[in-house]
Amino acid sequence: DMLGEAAFTAEDAERYRQDYILAVHAIGRTAKGANVYERPGISIKLSALHPRYVRAQRERVMAELLPVVQELTLLARGYDIGINIDAEETERLDLSLDLLEALCTTPGLEGWNGIGFVVQAYGKRAPYALDFIIDLARRSSRRIMVRLVKGAYWDSEIKKAQVEGMTDFPVYTRKCHTDISYIACARKLLGARDVIFPQFATHNARTLASVYAMAGDDFSVGSYEFQCLHGMGEPLYRQVVGARNMNRPARIYAPVGT
Repeated sequence: DMLGEAAFTAEDAERYRQDYILAVHAIGRTAKGANVYERPGISIKLSALHPRYVRAQRERVMAELLPVVQELTLLARGYDIGINIDAEETERLDLSLDLLEALCTTPGLEGWNGIGFVVQAYGKRAPYALDFIIDLARRSSRRIMVRLVKGAYWDSEIKKAQVEGMTDFPVYTRKCHTDISYIACARKLLGARDVIFPQFATHNARTLASVYAMAGDDFSVGSYEFQCLHGMGEPLYRQVVGARNMNRPARIYAPVGT
């Protein structure tokens, strides 16, 4: 990873910026649906847009990366498609939240509900990150999309904590504890649907059923949604979508490119 970071340059970041711009245009021009909740969206990885996306470079990141994120978000708003800031390693969480806060106060984005953020339930700070996002949504008078996942960097988080001799791990070390955290976070999100659009990304049948039960029968499009990865969880989600089934929407996340 360290070699990869060292090899990642400003020129690489600019190529990703151009790719994201093309993707927003491509999605926006073909998007169908009455509102941002029904229309397709895009997820962006901030480490792909800046060669030094680390807390130690906060001032540089805010000066150089924030304008790029604002540019992409304003472009997405023009098409009324959602744009999500993807989750990365826990050491980058504070920086990502700083960028989210700055984005929510950007001129031209007032009152728009297409700004999104991904939270990983395996992180021990996840409920507190949600508290911050819920408060930010109220302060900025908007409804923020929150994609709740279990977590994607478990191996590297554990190894990094061991190598650095940390006194504890930043993530839960047992799968069952992550599952419990996910449900606790889901309850928090469902309780703040006036300012949060919960997006539950899971391929676990028990987790999905728990969220469905907690959310209750009163449902309309825009209340919440489920999400799955392209090519995964298809037997499960065949029981979710459609009037004959649970009749809840499921957004499919499709990675694009190499």
